Amino acid sequence: MSARWGRSTPSTAPPVVLLGPRDGRNTLSNVIEELEAAGAVSPDSRIAAVTAGWREREAQVGLFDPRLAARVVDLELYRRSARVADADPELARARREAQDRLKLLRRAYNVRLAGCIDAYVRLLDLRGDASVLSAERAEALEAIRRLDERQLARVAEIRSEFECGYTPEARDPVRAQRREVERLLEDAEAVVIAGGHVGLLLSRLRLFGGRELLGERAVIGRSAGAMVLTDRVVLFHDRPPWGAGNPEVFDAGLGLAEGIVALPHASARLVLDDRDRTSRLAARFAPAACVLLDPGQRVDRAPAGWSGHGGVELIDRAGRCVSLSDAA
Repeated sequence: MSARWGRSTPSTAPPVVLLGPRDGRNTLSNVIEELEAAGAVSPDSRIAAVTAGWREREAQVGLFDPRLAARVVDLELYRRSARVADADPELARARREAQDRLKLLRRAYNVRLAGCIDAYVRLLDLRGDASVLSAERAEALEAIRRLDERQLARVAEIRSEFECGYTPEARDPVRAQRREVERLLEDAEAVVIAGGHVGLLLSRLRLFGGRELLGERAVIGRSAGAMVLTDRVVLFHDRPPWGAGNPEVFDAGLGLAEGIVALPHASARLVLDDRDRTSRLAARFAPAACVLLDPGQRVDRAPAGWSGHGGVELIDRAGRCVSLSDAA
């Protein structure tokens, strides 16, 4: 049983599948079989894998589905980035400096974000004339949204300064590795992006071509791999070990999964029975849909919109977790 929501996409658009963390359902081989039955992927065709988020475990393709091991070729973007760093110390140093600036920016953003969210929560708790408070609450919510947008812009600005100053794609070590990646992709009809560290996934994908690297192939993203396919990557944890957590905008994604905020491990990371928190989350990122990608859950891009499977739910503006059939 599935339901559709969101805007339609061209019927010629390649499939995009977002998966929650692994369990016995929605295995990669099952998804590939469905894509083959639909004619989106040829039987026995090569499948390219991006497992950079696994770091040193990269290229252990049996980890995500041993039944497909004979067909999968790992692009080894994590190891290739290490080879680039060894061959081009100047570029590696500049990348580290850019990363240091981004880390500092993130800390500053979180300081400001905590203040904005605290003000918004206090205004929601304030009682009195609704004609007065509604406007103040709306402005407080808009202040959070503006800060999120500024953060995305500043991240893009720092990254652009690095890319314009050093033009990674024009440097010989990067070009050599990109040629090898392109060769491996020649016969691939699908790309699978595994989970792990979302920042590593994004940075390595960008170094080797970003969205252009995926081309017009079917794309499957699991967990953090699903997050990088969205418009914006949102990090979230209501109860991290260090104290209360606020969802934060981390970076722009690759933009293949438009209108979705992907929330893998949602039941473990979010206090879903706290309607106040969940309603604030949904309101903050509206009109994008906050999709709960728990283990075994899945959404697909279809011509009529996004199709949900496996009991996948959204958070509505009231903070309720609702099935797609109710949200559609």
